Amino acid sequence: MRKTLRVRLAPLAELGAESTLDYEVLDANRTVLERGSAVAAALPRLPRTELVVAASDVLLVEAAVPPLSGARLRAALRSLAEPHLLSAPETAFVVAGKSSVLAVLDRVLFERALALLARLKIKPSSATPEQLSLPLRAGRWRARIGCVRTGEFSGMSCSAGNPPIELALAVQQAPTRPQAIEVEGECDAEAWSRELGVPVERVPPANRAEPARLELLQYELAPQVVNWRAARLPLALAALCLLTWIVGLNVEAWLLWREANALRAQINADFREAFPRVPVVLDAAKQMRQGVAELKSGAGAGSPRDFLPLTAGLARAFPNEADVVRKLDYRGDSLRAELEPRALDSATKRARVLENLGAAGLSGTIAENILTVRASP
Repeated sequence: MRKTLRVRLAPLAELGAESTLDYEVLDANRTVLERGSAVAAALPRLPRTELVVAASDVLLVEAAVPPLSGARLRAALRSLAEPHLLSAPETAFVVAGKSSVLAVLDRVLFERALALLARLKIKPSSATPEQLSLPLRAGRWRARIGCVRTGEFSGMSCSAGNPPIELALAVQQAPTRPQAIEVEGECDAEAWSRELGVPVERVPPANRAEPARLELLQYELAPQVVNWRAARLPLALAALCLLTWIVGLNVEAWLLWREANALRAQINADFREAFPRVPVVLDAAKQMRQGVAELKSGAGAGSPRDFLPLTAGLARAFPNEADVVRKLDYRGDSLRAELEPRALDSATKRARVLENLGAAGLSGTIAENILTVRASP
């Protein structure tokens, strides 16, 4: 079961290595399994850590966010928040969520808090304003010592009071008063109800944590996109598959190379056995063909597909004719003869020519005055 650690940061200006921080341990369904307090170094170490930034350190501002992106959007957000700032705009860290609400923090203090956690090997994956971490029910507000949530993306910090003056002003200025205000912790519900003019109810802390409604870790403070620790196993498997593939290719190439060498050695051995007087073997197959041709020629047994046997058979096909051949072309074991038209001007002559070629062990085809002669298969 995957667990999440949710830590409430003390006011950023007071945060230090010895500061006591409230935390909650959540299960996969965001049910609170454990609540406690510890210094940062003694916090539980879980796979995922969420931060809840104190309401006094986050100012929520309603604004019409322009349809921009990147550096232009960042510049526009700072300009939109500038009328609400007491300090120089350059010191503010401004982010926007899916709604038309901006969150403004002190950049230096926020970065110092993240650096303190980084030194303790705590890398938060999310951060949200404390006022938006309170549970909310339709028509009701939720309050806790130090903050109040008035809507899905609205809330503020509160000072000490019975009730807090900020809460009383928010009720008076609200376009629609809440049906009731739920308060976590100690409070005089009756006195608060009389002062605020709204029913006030004491409730225990919720046993389920709200998801982040507005992400504060954006831009250069955004968490690492790739979780290398979680990706180690897939990367190792991918590397193993790649290594196996490379080794397999090399093994197959070596086997083919060895087989080719064995075949080449066998061919060379057969050639040397047939032609022991040849001093050097460069291309056994080609040298074998040349040697066989020389042996046939020396023995007077040339191939019937050679030029001379084909021309001799052509001559025997015209025993009583003279000067009938215009041109000869020998190519690809066939002899192509261009003849005088009178040599093949009748069906009888053409049949006699083909008969004479057959008697000589040859075959022929006639196309107009072109006779092609080949050795019979």
